[in-house]
Amino acid sequence: MSETCPAKGETSLRLKNLSPTEKQSTYLLLIAALFNGVVQSLGQTQDIIARKALHAQDWQLMLMTMIWPVSNFLSIWWGRIFENSSHKSRYFLLAGIVGRLSLVYAIWLVTMNEYMILLALVFSANSLLIPAQNRIYQKNINSSRRAKVFGYTISLGMIVSIAFTFIAGRLLDINEQSFRWILVVTGFCGFISCAVLSMVRIQEPLIQRDITRKSMRHQLFEPIRRTLTLLKENKPFAAFERSFSIYGMGFIMMQPIIPIYLVDKLNLSYTNNFLAKGVLSQVGLLLLSPMIGKIHDRMHPFKFISRSFALLMVFPLLFVVSSLWAGSSIIPVIIVFVAYFIFGVAMTAVNVSWNMSSIFFAGKEDASIYQSVHVTMTGIRGLIAPILGFTLLKLFNITAVFVVAAGFLAWAAIISYLDYTRLKYTEIEILK
Repeated sequence: MSETCPAKGETSLRLKNLSPTEKQSTYLLLIAALFNGVVQSLGQTQDIIARKALHAQDWQLMLMTMIWPVSNFLSIWWGRIFENSSHKSRYFLLAGIVGRLSLVYAIWLVTMNEYMILLALVFSANSLLIPAQNRIYQKNINSSRRAKVFGYTISLGMIVSIAFTFIAGRLLDINEQSFRWILVVTGFCGFISCAVLSMVRIQEPLIQRDITRKSMRHQLFEPIRRTLTLLKENKPFAAFERSFSIYGMGFIMMQPIIPIYLVDKLNLSYTNNFLAKGVLSQVGLLLLSPMIGKIHDRMHPFKFISRSFALLMVFPLLFVVSSLWAGSSIIPVIIVFVAYFIFGVAMTAVNVSWNMSSIFFAGKEDASIYQSVHVTMTGIRGLIAPILGFTLLKLFNITAVFVVAAGFLAWAAIISYLDYTRLKYTEIEILK
C-alpha cells in the first residue's frame, strides 16, 4: 500500500465536495453518532457503577468484563445474515429494540446479575451494529475520506459522551440510585441512533440471491468455515488479527482490575472516576480523531497499529508508577489522570484502526464480513484475558496485572512493526 498522501481536494470533508449519496450518508452517520455518544458513555462508567452502586464482587467484575468480548462471538453469524439480507434496515431496528430499549428495565434493576444481563443485550447488539456500520462506510463513502468521516463521527460522539459522563458523575455523587435513570436515558438515545442508521440506504448492486433453504448445521458452521478460510487465504489480514489479539490480551486483562484500583485503592468519587475514565480518556478521541483518521488513510495499517500499541503501553506502566506512592492522597491520583490522558490519545488511534483497517484488507470484498471476523476474534481473547488478570490479582497483586498487560502491548507493537517491514510493499487492491 502506498503511503503517499491523496490530493488535498480528495481528503477535504467539505460537504460541497461530497456526492449526494456521501452527503446524505454523512449527515445520518453524524446524527447517529450524536445519540450514540450517550451509549459510548456507558462503556466508561459501567464498571464504576457496578463496584460502587451495586457492590460487585471481584469475580463479578471479571464476568462483566467478559460480556463485551464474548458477545462478539455472534458477529460472524450476524455478518452472514446481514450480507444476505435485502432489507438491511430492519437489523438496525432490531438491534435498537433488543440491545438499547431493553435498558428501560433498569427502573426495576436491583442486583448485579440483572445488570450483567442488560449489558449482555447491549453488547450483543454491538456485534451486529459494528460490521453493519462498517458496510455503510465501505459502500457509501469514498476511500480517500472514509477514515476522516469516521473521525468526525467519533469526535461528535465524544462531545456528547464527555458531557453525559461528567453529568452522570455529578448526579451519582448527589444520589447514587440515579444510575437507573441514567441507564434508561442511555437506552432511549441508543434506540434513536439505531433508527437513524436504519435510514441509510447502502449502495449495493441488485443481485440474484440464493433463497435455497439451508440446514441448521450449514447455517451454524458455514460462517466458522468461511472465517477460517478467510484467515488462511488473506495472510496480511491474519497477521493483523494476530497483532490485535496480542494487544487485546493486554487491554482486556486490565479491565476488571481498574475499578478495584480506582474505587478500593484510590477511593475516588463518581465525579473523579468519571473525570479520569470518561473525560480525560476521551479528550484524544474528541480532538484528534479527524487528524488521526487522516494519518490512518496515509499510513500502512501495520505501521499505524505498531505506534498505537507502543503508546498505549505507557498506560499500565503509569498505573505501576502510581502504586509506588500508595498512601499519598494526591500524587497517585495525578499520575492516573496523566495515564488516562495518554490512554485517550493511544486509544483514538487504536479505535480508528479497529474500525477502518478491515476495509483496507477487504479490498473489493464485503468489508462487513471482514469486520465481523475482526469483532468475533475479540470474543476468543475475551474468554482468556479477564481470567488471566483475575488470576494474577489473586496470586500476586494489582501491580503484576499491569506489568503483564504492558508486556503484551509491547509484544503487539514489536510484532506489528516486524509485519510492516515484511508486508509494506504488499499490494492490496483497495476499493475506490
